[in-house]
Amino acid sequence: MATAESRLSALGWAVWQDLQPAPGRLAVSWRVAALCALMVMLAMTYGIPESAVSCFVIFFVMKSDSGESSVLALALVVLVSLVVLVMVPLIQFSIESPALRLLVMAISSFALLFLGVASKLGPLGGIMALVIAFVLTLLGYVPVGEIATRALLYAWLMASAPMGLVLLFNLFFGLYPHKVLRRELAARMRLAASALLDQADAQALWADLALGVAVQQKRLLWVRLFHLVPAQEQAILEPAILNTYRILLAVAALREQDLTNEQGQDWAQACRQWARDLEQGRVPDVGVLPASPQGAGAAMDLWLALKALAGGGLTDKADPPREPFLASDAWTNPMYQHHALKATAAAVLCYLLYSAMDWQGIHTAMITCYVAALGSTGETVHKLALRIVGCLLGAALGFLTVLFVVPHLVDIGALMVVVFVVSLLGAWVFYGPERISYAGIQIAFAFYLVVLHGFGPSLDLDSARDRVMGVLLGNTVMYLVFTQVWPVSIAASVRRRLEQAAQGLRVLGSLKRDHPAQAAQQAACVAQDLQASRYGLELMRLEPKGLRPDLSAEQAMQAQWTDLHARFQGGLHMDRNAED
Repeated sequence: MATAESRLSALGWAVWQDLQPAPGRLAVSWRVAALCALMVMLAMTYGIPESAVSCFVIFFVMKSDSGESSVLALALVVLVSLVVLVMVPLIQFSIESPALRLLVMAISSFALLFLGVASKLGPLGGIMALVIAFVLTLLGYVPVGEIATRALLYAWLMASAPMGLVLLFNLFFGLYPHKVLRRELAARMRLAASALLDQADAQALWADLALGVAVQQKRLLWVRLFHLVPAQEQAILEPAILNTYRILLAVAALREQDLTNEQGQDWAQACRQWARDLEQGRVPDVGVLPASPQGAGAAMDLWLALKALAGGGLTDKADPPREPFLASDAWTNPMYQHHALKATAAAVLCYLLYSAMDWQGIHTAMITCYVAALGSTGETVHKLALRIVGCLLGAALGFLTVLFVVPHLVDIGALMVVVFVVSLLGAWVFYGPERISYAGIQIAFAFYLVVLHGFGPSLDLDSARDRVMGVLLGNTVMYLVFTQVWPVSIAASVRRRLEQAAQGLRVLGSLKRDHPAQAAQQAACVAQDLQASRYGLELMRLEPKGLRPDLSAEQAMQAQWTDLHARFQGGLHMDRNAED
């Protein structure tokens, strides 16, 4: 009993920590909430169906900077428009035959879900598959050509209207990539300053190092694509991404060595001054650079990184790793096809279930399948728990709203306020750590399904109940299919990540002396591999015993991770590690 209580207490503490404020979290959360409120106004005013799905899509498209969000929104509009054009002849071909409609839905779902996991299309593949399935299922209730075409156009609006709002909103209120990038680089420098003064622990340093530099380099890509800043500032930001990471690496190593208070103060003062310079888009002032230390080691690494940040000595350049649109093993690895088949089978099964029972109210079961497709069994169990908790919490908020708030609503503005508040809660959880993220989207989705069915707030609790039951049914079917049919253990992914980290550490030593920028790029990749493998080891404990590796293999992977993490974090002496 004591063990169970301690685990529950530890879980509660971990969730509480995950809910704490983090840089940029509120900024993106209130923007998502505002967009969902605007989408509700648009849907209620112009009669766009399934506004819950439209709000749901906003969550997936909105990212931490407006550049990526706008590109995803534009891509989704283009892709959905192409899908609509393709669907017109398919509707005419299959409108009279339920079997043909089911066949078209299965084939299109498989193809798009396959592309979603085997290419950079990602969640957009599932969204497009959902649009097609939504239209085809409606044909069973309105088998008339003209009405079916109108349903197709409404489905296009369901996906395109929120994307239009995202594009317009980002234009005026977006988090511009160059501003976000400046703040992130400045925050990294301030963290280095705090660590030098023993005001930040090793865990905080590791958490930042584990993020790598890929996100910042992607932001720089959007800065260049949209010409957001002059070329002169772009030339400052590009090396600053890797140089600030080099500084943090050197600080992590320097903490393990003796450092006098005076030295720490000097280094920290330079880091804080340059954090302000970077935040303002200026070249760091080389005049505050401390004197060069004697000898080699972490202190010299830090000095060289600071000097490079000020533009005094960047000897090489490192380009971020480029990945093809389609995964290299897309056609040879059966996992991608299995994933698409399982998600398609779950969606079709849910469709057949509610059609056979003539229970259209639980059609949300099929919708849930398209948004809940996952890769491994461990992820399925973990995120199923998050979705169930989020669904129940969101549904409870929805029922309370219908019972006590909706009767007092007098206009659309009041409804928008209610949607904004609950969307803010859902977005706050969703844009938090991955451990709780999926609960956030489910809180918001379940609330929308309860409150936003039809073209206005409703007091009909029966429809709200049916929609929530549909979500729970969809999650249950997804869990059963993904754990019983071709179950995928995350162990293979953990082993691959650990091997990549080990290989990266071996390469690191040869790069450090003559290619510091490439070494920083490599170190960032190693840190990300270690973080991904750590998360995989946590998920492995949720897998069934028959699928999970035996205890000795699991302990060996844990020991390997501990060793690699110690080599990376404990001093970061790459030359020595390369020889081990």
